[in-house]
Amino acid sequence: MLFDPKYAQEIVSVIPIVGFGGLGKTTLAQLVFNDESVKKHFDLAKWVCVPEVNNQKEVLGKILKALSNMSYNDLSREQIQSEIREAVKEKRFLLVLDDIWDESRDRWLDLISLLQCGNRGSKIVVTTRSDVVASVVGTVPEAYKLGLLTPEESWNLFRMLAFKEGQEQSNPTLAQIGKEIIRSCRNVPLAIKVVGSLLYSKHTEKEWELFRDALLSKAKLIHLGNIMPVLKLSYDYLPSALKQCFAYCSLFPKDYKFKNTELVRLGMAQGYVEPLEESLGMEEDVADQYFLELLRRNFFQDVEEYDTDDIISCKMHDLLHDLAQHVAGGESIVVEGTRPQFTNRLVHANFCGGKMLNEVPQSLLVARNLRSLLLKGFSTSTSTIKELILKFGSLRALESNKIEIVPDSIGRLRHSRHLKLSGSPIEFLPSGITRLENLKTLDVNYCRKLKELPKGLIEMTNLRHLGILDCPFTDIPLDFGNMKSLQELNRFIIGQNNGLDVLADLNLRGMLVIEHRRWRTNAVLEARMTNLKEKKQLTSLSFRFEYQGEQTAVATKEEELLNSLQLPPNLECLKFSGFTGSSFPRRMLNDLPKLVEIYIQRCNSCQVLPLFSQLLLLRDLSLEGLTALKYVEADGFRECSSTMYFPALESLTLVSMGELKRWSKVEYDDSANLGPCYFFPRLRSLQIIECRKLMRLPAMPQLELLIADHIHGELLTSILASSSSTPTLKYLNIESIELSLSLRNLLLINFSDGMHCLSALET
Repeated sequence: MLFDPKYAQEIVSVIPIVGFGGLGKTTLAQLVFNDESVKKHFDLAKWVCVPEVNNQKEVLGKILKALSNMSYNDLSREQIQSEIREAVKEKRFLLVLDDIWDESRDRWLDLISLLQCGNRGSKIVVTTRSDVVASVVGTVPEAYKLGLLTPEESWNLFRMLAFKEGQEQSNPTLAQIGKEIIRSCRNVPLAIKVVGSLLYSKHTEKEWELFRDALLSKAKLIHLGNIMPVLKLSYDYLPSALKQCFAYCSLFPKDYKFKNTELVRLGMAQGYVEPLEESLGMEEDVADQYFLELLRRNFFQDVEEYDTDDIISCKMHDLLHDLAQHVAGGESIVVEGTRPQFTNRLVHANFCGGKMLNEVPQSLLVARNLRSLLLKGFSTSTSTIKELILKFGSLRALESNKIEIVPDSIGRLRHSRHLKLSGSPIEFLPSGITRLENLKTLDVNYCRKLKELPKGLIEMTNLRHLGILDCPFTDIPLDFGNMKSLQELNRFIIGQNNGLDVLADLNLRGMLVIEHRRWRTNAVLEARMTNLKEKKQLTSLSFRFEYQGEQTAVATKEEELLNSLQLPPNLECLKFSGFTGSSFPRRMLNDLPKLVEIYIQRCNSCQVLPLFSQLLLLRDLSLEGLTALKYVEADGFRECSSTMYFPALESLTLVSMGELKRWSKVEYDDSANLGPCYFFPRLRSLQIIECRKLMRLPAMPQLELLIADHIHGELLTSILASSSSTPTLKYLNIESIELSLSLRNLLLINFSDGMHCLSALET
């Protein structure tokens, strides 16, 4: 329907997807929304999870936020409407409105009238559980109605999730019990996925029979349109610790993107983390396993992952969010622009409406047992923060990103385990914060006015997670190495107070940025004592050389410093910036088999890089501002042990490398025995900017995106010629390049249909 010419002349057509919860309406809409042909067809494509309220201003605000990323809290309804018109003006847009409940045709017509400024052929896709809503909003002859799975499809989905390899064939009794179970799932995908994932961890016929009998006892409650009893039973079978973590998710709004680290830290703050059977890991490892187990059981969905397969975020299905609210029993509340009535059962509150909180709502004072208070997006006055601290001394987790002054009375929150102030305009942290002896997480990332950390920070011996990225201070407290409980430290500053040796006894994990702000007399000796090689849970490591004032880098000493380091063996990402040496250690990348990303920037004197081609999993390589470099690899072709050269590389960026002549100092020949398909066999993206002396690169047979700016026309010709033999190029952006006649012909003949952008061409 999106491309149907019948609707091309309509300015806005509305296509409803209707069906009861759990059938996959949102999943279908996502498949459409993420399709490449859809993205190319529309000038603007945005997704909105519509809040389940009758507040039209709130709904319009969410739409404006999606269309233009504009905050709407301080705008009137009329201003929001005007901004929406401007956002879609003269654009062919696709707008997905997920989970619509409002049946008012008048309010819907008001919304449609705002969107008439778009170009013809614009589309709105609406997902809803209500046939009434579908009939109210739809402009196409029929809504797209999602049906149930067939019995065969249901069984195939179930067996894929519930059985281990060969188990179905070896145990026909188990298979028969499974078929009885899925009949109660009513052919609804969500119910089958949750139940199947649960039974995967049950190994005996007795366990399956007990679950079947429990499900059959609820048979009268289960019908088309109501699979909540099935989901509730699956929840009942969760271990107690996982039940608490699942219920805690009700503290966040629907369609919220849960981050793994966020849930891990908040779960630890609430005391939900208990040792699992046979688990000998750290508290973070156990909490991480909770998250992964809920994910495995399909209580989360829509997983986003890094290239390294680590999880970025995930979401929770609306029905499961409803279940989380139900089992939380009024202990959690999400405040989004309305004035709720708080009760004395309240334990966790999340204010995310983005307004000014000038005073503590009087009705909130009944919640004497408040343990979590999240004030994301709320501007909070100092007096309000003081009152919150005074009234809610049992808080374990406090978050605010718009607080200007942290009062010294923060030290009264003796039970606090989690304090997140990231993005706040604070200039100082009071000494009172060091009295929080139970604090495990202190997050002041992106507090761009914060001038220093309190000197007493090193006395917070239980602190496990310290976030200080993008803060302007240039040193950290003396004797920082005493904080031996630290598990996550995303930024370490080498300055007057501390050298690299301070890290020796810290068992760090995750990401670490090492920032050199001062050259220390014993820097090389301190580096040898760092013990980085034993930090096996570090996965991302950055070195920044940014000396202050009169401090200047001693290039040979920097080279010696890097030579003295042995990097963590499980690194997946490695970054350098500002290194002044002429050569990186040749052996630096030895024994780093998991490395997939390398970024090197502003190393103006560098003439020799380590051998990248030995990294068989390398996916992303970015080199920028290496103004003295002539060759990326000195002898890569001869030393590469693989039959393919850079077998996994998908993205290559070369920027501001004015002396770069060739990829390798040793000449290569595409006609040699290896053949062109063995060079960069998976490279999809190439950005090459201000590399005027470079004339040639190895062939890139799978190139899809090319951005070229201020490079020689001969280089562009060779790249396009090598790509044209297997034409995969989808996006081409050329700027400030002198085009020869042969290059013009090559562009016209081979790429005229596939080019999206050709700008600023020089004749």
